Amino acid sequence: MKVLVIGSGGRDHAIAWTFARSPRVKQVLVAHGNAGIAQTAGCVPLKTIEEMVDFAERERVDLTFVGPEKPLSSGIVDLFQSRGLNIIGPSRQASRLESSKCDAKVMLRELGIPVPEFAVFSEAGPARQYVRQVGYPVVVKADGLAAGKGSLVCSTVEEAEQAVHEIMEQRVFGDAGARVDIEKRLFGRELSFFCFTDGYSIVPMVAAQDYKRARDGDEGKNTGGMGSYSPHPWLDDGLVGTIMTRVAEPLIRGVRDRYGLLYRGILYLGLMLVEEGAEIVPYVLEINIRLGDPEAQVILPRLETDLVDICEAVLAGRLQEVRPVWDPRYRLCLIATSGPVKGKKGWYKGYPDRYRIGAPIEGLERIDPGCLVFHSGTGRDGDGRWLTTGGRVLCIVSAGDTLAEAREIAYGEMEKISFDGLYYRRDIGKE
Repeated sequence: MKVLVIGSGGRDHAIAWTFARSPRVKQVLVAHGNAGIAQTAGCVPLKTIEEMVDFAERERVDLTFVGPEKPLSSGIVDLFQSRGLNIIGPSRQASRLESSKCDAKVMLRELGIPVPEFAVFSEAGPARQYVRQVGYPVVVKADGLAAGKGSLVCSTVEEAEQAVHEIMEQRVFGDAGARVDIEKRLFGRELSFFCFTDGYSIVPMVAAQDYKRARDGDEGKNTGGMGSYSPHPWLDDGLVGTIMTRVAEPLIRGVRDRYGLLYRGILYLGLMLVEEGAEIVPYVLEINIRLGDPEAQVILPRLETDLVDICEAVLAGRLQEVRPVWDPRYRLCLIATSGPVKGKKGWYKGYPDRYRIGAPIEGLERIDPGCLVFHSGTGRDGDGRWLTTGGRVLCIVSAGDTLAEAREIAYGEMEKISFDGLYYRRDIGKE
């Protein structure tokens, strides 16, 4: 079997690595990949979804798996299906669950699924007036895709007004800020919950604890992810049942029966679990239409069932027959980012703000082979030296019988890596 993975980040490296382990897969190709992914799979320089579908048809690709949200929101699944090609992911219309936070919240509310109190605005003036009136802390979210950084958590009215200004007037997230979703800030336990679905059946994956804030102690700006670990420390079967019956099942059933959207692929629920009396209510903070990054980098290494078998069940509408098997050992992912560094014209603040690229990376060859290294933003120069090309550069994934063991290994291996401006959080898995 020939598999094509769409993407160029650490999540997509993990997906390609997972397919490469399958005895059913002869060749893994990635569009367009990066220098690190090229160690695992063949990278092909395809940028547009039209180039990708032409390539898949010409090369007789048996299965395509989409990593990031942008091509899904651009209609890659619809395009592949129109050519009779197998592809995993939701349609363009179903992808609105992520590409429009505002539309998604309205749909969830109409389906009776728990969401925070919210309001949607397309003008900055009324949005500012709203945050002055509500009387509680809010989160201001850019409506469109913003690489996981479009949610600004606010503790004061002043912070909320500044968030509205940055998103809607300064357009720090571009056209994603044409509208905003302003919602009540909830306090509880946050959880990333992932499922496979064929549009009818839903099979939950193991969960991961992720870390979105840039700095230790969950301080600083939101990022695309600074680290994660799995299994989750407090997710039990009872709580999984609550999430399935209150959120996942009514969502997949509701978008199919009420909105005519057959959602197939990966469903990622960003939840806040709030204690209300004797029950725990899973409020939906966001929906993503694909695997999370870095959560995929700790979830997929635990998957013992062949991912090809799962994908075929999704495409055939027989997911109810599949019961994935998971390695019980812990996995911990530690992300190395391009941090603060002095440039010719002053300081680069570092990811998720402006960062410098092109720094030589040392030490990769010293990483213990018992660990995985997934690349997000790496390249090579003419002499074959590793260089930084992004804000999130690479991650080390360790394994251990306990979380403490996995944590100790990952941090020990990260000390072998060096490049100018290297930064990583020091509290991943420090529970």
